[in-house]
Amino acid sequence: MGEANASKLEVIIPVKDRAQVMPCVQSLTQSIDKVARVIVCDGGSTEAQCVESLHELERQDNVQVIRLPAPGFNKSRLINQGIAQATSDCLLISDADILWNEASLDALLNHVLSDTQTICYVRDVEESVAHSVALKRDRYTYNLHLDHDVAWVSVVPGSDQAGNYRPGCGLICARRLTLLALGGYKEIFTGWGWEDQDLLIRASLFGIQISATGKVLHLTHEDTARNRHHGNVEPIQTRNSNIITSMRSLAEGVLMGDLQMEAVIEPKPYVIRVQLPESLGYEMA
Repeated sequence: MGEANASKLEVIIPVKDRAQVMPCVQSLTQSIDKVARVIVCDGGSTEAQCVESLHELERQDNVQVIRLPAPGFNKSRLINQGIAQATSDCLLISDADILWNEASLDALLNHVLSDTQTICYVRDVEESVAHSVALKRDRYTYNLHLDHDVAWVSVVPGSDQAGNYRPGCGLICARRLTLLALGGYKEIFTGWGWEDQDLLIRASLFGIQISATGKVLHLTHEDTARNRHHGNVEPIQTRNSNIITSMRSLAEGVLMGDLQMEAVIEPKPYVIRVQLPESLGYEMA
């Protein structure tokens, strides 16, 4: 991308059959002083409006559309392919239905440029439709406690968000080398949910700082859109299953994602102990 783009973002957007990708990309490309390129990783869209939008987007100079058709929708796999294609120092991971603004792009980029070992996610995601089901869903987060050579990871209920906002843990900004050090995302998850939290947990175990800033707008949609390529299973069901998958993987000591790149830093040699809440209906052995 050249030295002139060293302090600009490349944005990676995984998508499959989401027509909202057009306004999302437009909200990014208007920030030409901050965004060097948008990389749209298409998992095999067939919905007419989305296909038309992708064709229109790939005619833009600062947008690249990568075609990666596959059954279902493996969000982690698509993001990993975007990371592999990117060349800028700083990357932003975005969903296909987010409207970005200059202030939040500035805040995220400044955080990452000021500290090479940090991941910054969006603090507040506002819904375009008030009282969206996304705001009513039971949430989980995690607590991490490091005790010498033991790392205790506990999944806990998340606190209620005030008003029309929720956290944007999947909307992250980081150095490309930081994401490479983590091996990108794990591709073991099925359907919607938790691949972002898994990345943040692993980052913390690598000694990477996690912070949050900024506010963006989410183009509210029906909950069925979240798992439309996974048999329309309830999002809570796949999210809960993915939490268990994540914790099993961590308990086995798997800290690297599935992006096949040369390791940049070695993880700390922790023994990892995990704990799940009773509400998930699963007890770790």
